[in-house]
Amino acid sequence: MTDECFERTAPPYLIPTSANQRWLTSPVALFCALNALAMFFYWRAAFGVGSQWAIPNDARQFLSWTARIADPTAMQGNVLADYWQQTAPLFYRALLYASHGAGVDPVTMMKSLGLIVLPASAYFAWRLASSFTADPYGRFLGAASIIAAALHIDAIFSGTPRAIAVPLILMTLTGIASERRSMAVSGLLLQAMIYPAPAITCLGIYTLDRLRWKPPFTLEWDLRRLTEVMLVALAVVAAGLMFKEGLADWGPTLRLKDALHIYSMTDFDGRSTIVGADGSVAWLCSRRIGFLPAIVNCRGNDDPRLLLNFALTIAPMLALAFLHWRRVRRGQPMADKGAGRLFLYALTAAAICYLLAASIAFTVHLPSRYSQPVLAIMGILALALCLAKSFRWALARSFRLPAAILGIGLVAGLTAAFATPKTTMVSPQHDDLIALVSATPRSTHVAGVEEDLDFVPALAGRALLASPEHDIPYHRRYHRLNQTGLRASLQMATLDRSPAFLRELYRHRIDLLVFDRTFLATGILPKKYRHSMPPPHRINPSIARIAAIRAKGCRVVETSHWVAIFTGCLR
Repeated sequence: MTDECFERTAPPYLIPTSANQRWLTSPVALFCALNALAMFFYWRAAFGVGSQWAIPNDARQFLSWTARIADPTAMQGNVLADYWQQTAPLFYRALLYASHGAGVDPVTMMKSLGLIVLPASAYFAWRLASSFTADPYGRFLGAASIIAAALHIDAIFSGTPRAIAVPLILMTLTGIASERRSMAVSGLLLQAMIYPAPAITCLGIYTLDRLRWKPPFTLEWDLRRLTEVMLVALAVVAAGLMFKEGLADWGPTLRLKDALHIYSMTDFDGRSTIVGADGSVAWLCSRRIGFLPAIVNCRGNDDPRLLLNFALTIAPMLALAFLHWRRVRRGQPMADKGAGRLFLYALTAAAICYLLAASIAFTVHLPSRYSQPVLAIMGILALALCLAKSFRWALARSFRLPAAILGIGLVAGLTAAFATPKTTMVSPQHDDLIALVSATPRSTHVAGVEEDLDFVPALAGRALLASPEHDIPYHRRYHRLNQTGLRASLQMATLDRSPAFLRELYRHRIDLLVFDRTFLATGILPKKYRHSMPPPHRINPSIARIAAIRAKGCRVVETSHWVAIFTGCLR
């Protein structure tokens, strides 16, 4: 909405005057207060009492190699460390090395990252909302809704490159909406170096905007615009190639036909599932392969929650896109500063990029990464703008009670969303186990079957043979090696000192075996392992063999939950 249009149509108490200037600053103050509230709850989860071993969930993968920052010789030949060091984007690695130079360890740095990313995201969310409306309350509702949604999607507090991508996507969209090309291009380039998939979708939006696309087939094909778009596209692709540098060594990249034969992807509860409850590929709504933004967790093409996600994001975008282009055809003034064009551009770019990525899945990363991050932001913004219009409409017609109910409901809902952020913090169930592993020599190689082993590389800085948490199937060689390591861990759980047991022990140079005590007693794999490995999911109970291993002179540490065996006497 232009300022002139806003002043003609807004209620008198929303128009800037010296008498009510304080009221105009209140949306900004409320927005800042909500963000401070979210930061407090995150800080308490990350750094509060009992958080010594807390770590962002997915950071357990991306920090698997960081013992090498302080000691470049650490974890020599370890598959997990080698792969995740290569997977971490150059900027992300540089941030970790810089923090180490400043005396901040990698885990603390990634726990602190959310405290940096959230204010940056809030700043650009406000600027993005301001590109669509001059109404301060509309800006508040738009910006607050974007951040509220981001706080409940595993991103801002993830401690991964995905976290850094959030303010960069907002920065790029703000630059496009406000026609600040330097900001848009800078955002595109930084995105491409850190998290390329949404950068490609944003590049599509930028291209449609610069070529002034008018549905269905009108484009401005002048040489200057084409040259500019081509140069930006080449720069983004070149920056994206830096992200993929070296990953070919872990390939080939997974294809969809191969994914349908990978247990963890075709098991509904699998570590990397891409299917719904009926076993079909969840193209419409799922975290890893679905097109729709998962504002509400949705798992399958027949999941009724996909209708809610559609109503919360795609439907408002379609409505505002229709209203915008109707005004364009009629020559009416733009009530949204002309930024309403971006809703159709975002839908179009996301659909094209998603379809291309899905057609060659998973050669260029997960298809959902092309649609969901951008559509979640633009969709929630569209919803907020629709609600703001409804609020203004009710006030303009003196429907004060409905407007008050709507306003109170929105503020209460946003407050609840900011007070319950998805912190993604996880902690080991058994702190004493992580403390034990951390006390071993830095050259220690660990293997076993215990769900807390997921934490060992990042928290203890010790080489781990394999784990379900690190079982990512998108690069086939890496996945094959991790699955081999999981099977070797299962073989060593027999504790029978057979040739097969000793062969795996020597082959992987294992110094410390760690097992879940219930697993050794029953022979049934823990749940997380069952969802990462194809059957069989059990062995013969082996807990009775611990006494014989101890009698041989091995150091054995036992608790009521886990068993740790130092293998020096077996080698």
